[in-house]
Amino acid sequence: MTVVSLFPSATELAAALGATPAAVSHQCDRPPAVEDRPTLTGLVRDLDADPADLDRVAAHDDTYYLDGDRLAAADPDAVLTQGVCAVCALDAGLARRAVERLDLDAAVLDVHADDLADVLANVERVGEAVGRPAAAAALRDDLDARIDAVAGAVPRPTRRLGQHDPSTPPARRVAVLDWTDPLRHAGLWVPDLIRIAGGEAGLVAAGERSRKIGLDELRAFDPEVVVIGPCSADVGEAQRAAADLLERESIGDVTAVRDGRVYAMDGTAYLNRHSHRVVDTLEALAAVIHPDRFGEYGEKVRRVGSGAVGNSTSG
Repeated sequence: MTVVSLFPSATELAAALGATPAAVSHQCDRPPAVEDRPTLTGLVRDLDADPADLDRVAAHDDTYYLDGDRLAAADPDAVLTQGVCAVCALDAGLARRAVERLDLDAAVLDVHADDLADVLANVERVGEAVGRPAAAAALRDDLDARIDAVAGAVPRPTRRLGQHDPSTPPARRVAVLDWTDPLRHAGLWVPDLIRIAGGEAGLVAAGERSRKIGLDELRAFDPEVVVIGPCSADVGEAQRAAADLLERESIGDVTAVRDGRVYAMDGTAYLNRHSHRVVDTLEALAAVIHPDRFGEYGEKVRRVGSGAVGNSTSG
């Protein structure tokens, strides 16, 4: 079976199932095996002509185009695409349009996800689409076990005779920002991850899209932990964005800032993709929310001080 993928999350998942795509999008960077695969998509701004005038462009919008010559050459049985965010990657509608225009005998699967349950269900959906159902079942079992391990290690508030048990403190208030200017709080599956990791996601509900929040809203919630992982940013870029936010805005009264509990997180690796690696994200969040219960949070997360980047520490 020949599989192509038009966005990074699907590429990562298909490869983990043993069905590394034959061709990928220009954004796909994991695993290393896809680096030499033909690239099917690109940015319209990088073309040397109007995409409507180029025969090789099978579909396009204002941002992305799909190379019809390369897609036809791949002759896929399955095309993995997405409808979560038309800004982040080529949209599923464009993929279907291209397959129809080229008259390809290929199934188009929209690997959509609104929350963690959808992300996990996609493991088996993609497994069926790429002919790897047994591998998908095994991966799902492993992911479920890791999620259960985190949930089991996190202290949960309990009550005695209707009153809160002081020996189990309430969930820590957590804010996860996927943009800093303006402030945007991550949504969809991220609030689920915060909850399982022992935090309270009070600014955005699970399944709700990432949304703009105001400084007053952030202060009112008063998070005890703030994680910053801008869309498409690596951990160094996230660290600089976090330091800039702390210097730009007067939020020293927020508990997380006052207590030094602001963390930069690799947005690309952890927060912006909905592959099986969201469980890596869960484990990283658990480590920053409950450092006493979990080990080191790894090189893709850095603690950020209230001063410049040079004052930040990692580890």
